[in-house]
Amino acid sequence: MNPHLVGRIFRLDWGTGMLYGLHEVRKLLVLATLLCSIALAESAVKSSYLPGTDFSKYRTYTWVEVKGRQHPDPDKDAQIKQLIDSQLAKRGLTRTDGTADLSVDYQVAITKTEKWQVYEDWSEWTGVARIPTKKMVTITVGTLVVDMYDTALKKLVWSGSATKTVDGSGPQKQAKQAIQALLKDFPPPAQKEGN
Repeated sequence: MNPHLVGRIFRLDWGTGMLYGLHEVRKLLVLATLLCSIALAESAVKSSYLPGTDFSKYRTYTWVEVKGRQHPDPDKDAQIKQLIDSQLAKRGLTRTDGTADLSVDYQVAITKTEKWQVYEDWSEWTGVARIPTKKMVTITVGTLVVDMYDTALKKLVWSGSATKTVDGSGPQKQAKQAIQALLKDFPPPAQKEGN
């Protein structure tokens, strides 16, 4: 390698014979991988609502099942509904089994995707540098969609989805976090006249 080029790209420690610069590049690669992992672990939350809807008029809701929707087994279904119930109660809505202002339904989907993960293999230390290694990993992603319909108008007035990488922290904890993030900004702010 050209010693003049080495001095410009890397810093050579003559005492140890190590090239510094490559180490910093590796640190950046590890940091980038870590940030990507954190970003994947976070929830991707989206919501939309029917413009012009006055959400302050909604006081009650009931659970409905829209045909063709995917729900988990009855135990998990009850847990998800209870988590949503607690968030809606914090927002001033009361659940009822009779006629209600809003009809609420949800669906879940679990998908698997593969991606390349970069890591440093310390098992083959050459004394000069560790070369980043790639391996294919399977990631499980869960998506929860909550829809709210105006019961009288029979119109979808609010819809939200939360997508999160499923990790080892437990499905109950992850569902709670996803539902909190999903309903954090519900109801939408009232629109001013003329907007």
